Amino acid sequence: MTQLLLVDDEPVILKSMIANDWPGIGVEQVFQAASGLEAAELLKHTPIDIVVTDIRMPGMDGLQLCKHIQEHYPHTKCILLSGYGEFEYAQQAIRYGTVNYLLKPIKDEELLAEVARVRTAIQQEWEEIGSLEQARQTLHVNLPLLKSNLLNDLLAGVSTSPNALNERIHEYGLPFMTGSDCAVMMIRMEDGFGRTPGDALLYEFAVHNIACEILHAHYDTWTCKDAFGYMIFLLQNKKKDREVALEQEKMLDKAVHDLQLKVSGYLKGCISVLISEHGEFPEGVVELYHKALNEFRKVPRSEQGVIIKALEPRAQSKSLSALYSPPGFTQLLEAGRFQDARAKLNAVLEEMQAKQLDTEEHTMEVAYTLMNAFLYTAHLQNKTLLELSGWEVDMTADLRTLSRSDRMLEWATKLLDCIEAGSTREFRDGKSQLISKIHRFIEAHLANDVSLQTIADHVGLHPVYLSALYKQEMNENISEYIMRYRMDKARVLLGTTDIKIYELASQLGFQNPPYFSKLFKHYYGVTPQEYRDRLTP
Repeated sequence: MTQLLLVDDEPVILKSMIANDWPGIGVEQVFQAASGLEAAELLKHTPIDIVVTDIRMPGMDGLQLCKHIQEHYPHTKCILLSGYGEFEYAQQAIRYGTVNYLLKPIKDEELLAEVARVRTAIQQEWEEIGSLEQARQTLHVNLPLLKSNLLNDLLAGVSTSPNALNERIHEYGLPFMTGSDCAVMMIRMEDGFGRTPGDALLYEFAVHNIACEILHAHYDTWTCKDAFGYMIFLLQNKKKDREVALEQEKMLDKAVHDLQLKVSGYLKGCISVLISEHGEFPEGVVELYHKALNEFRKVPRSEQGVIIKALEPRAQSKSLSALYSPPGFTQLLEAGRFQDARAKLNAVLEEMQAKQLDTEEHTMEVAYTLMNAFLYTAHLQNKTLLELSGWEVDMTADLRTLSRSDRMLEWATKLLDCIEAGSTREFRDGKSQLISKIHRFIEAHLANDVSLQTIADHVGLHPVYLSALYKQEMNENISEYIMRYRMDKARVLLGTTDIKIYELASQLGFQNPPYFSKLFKHYYGVTPQEYRDRLTP
């Protein structure tokens, strides 16, 4: 359904254009507007396919209307009518996306023909946008990602009905059949593949291509990269005959050895490979994957280039003694002993290397222990980890990706540095807050007991530690500050009030007025009464 909007400030011309045989060229509805502003308002509420507008109008002219339409309604086509043939107007019209620039006076037949042409072009444009071929091309471009995502969902046990799964498998052109025999092959990238993320992706792509080429003769493959960074290959033997398939299974070891040799020879890198047991597709895939993942996570990183069979399970190594020997990371961070925390981390890593405990299980054990200590330290100070680290920590880091001890060390060291810097800032700020808290307590309780012990009780610190900390920060003892504050307040009150001296002494915490007078004279050289008398005219 094509909708047309005619815009002209001359009523006679507008009426003439409306009278044309628009239904004859497939235009079902025709709207009108006497100005650019009126047209812009109508466009807010009415879907319009084609706008025919005069160029010279008061307020918003035709060129401005075309610009407005281009910015807000990009699928609406504009035809400009003008009595001026200057190139400048035509140039602006093209810039604002008009499909044609027609000179007045224009015959009805010419206008009808031009609108019909634009209508046809609009139909073709929308047909292309919604065409099946366009959808197929889009699917083809995104097919590798769609296949990968579907396999990851399958490995994660995402619930999908058999019909929906088979429909996706057929749509993606995967040869896997329900009830067929399958196995999982996992590849772990080891050393020699570059350090930057860009390098890793390129090498993974290369390893993937080499593996698919080697396996292609005997296996259908379906691949993805899982959440832990493993390259996953779901394998289905092309030979459905069980005896032939069993014979070809013996060739899988050879294929894996060939893969390792080619990766080493052509890419100068090292990979470890795990081959799972066999199971039924798709019901057995999750269990196959979990068992394979469990076995791979027991294999030390220092044991590179191995081929692991899931049928030959390994025993899990014991925990790291250096990780839990006191003091723990939490206690070290709580006490601000960051150098000791770094030394402990290095001791843990040394134990991992010395005892070949650099498995992913142990690395994750260290990473989560550290993260718990980091979070506890932050929350102890009523901060988030981001706030404590000075907003520098990468909270997007997925601990599952820290499966290598070197990556875990890099992450932990950076986080320790950030938290140390943040804690130093927090410690300085904390001192300032503590001093303010002490001063506020003295001011509020000056007439009562403001001894070192009562202040220490108020702020929750030991009197000796509090006294030393205050002296370090303020270059005077707390008792000196209290006395100075009392004398300053006495001087102000003597000059601004008529309070009796013995009452003033009581307000300042002196139960013995003569003793107060003695101290005041020591500070100012005169007694309180003499000081007041000097100020009295």
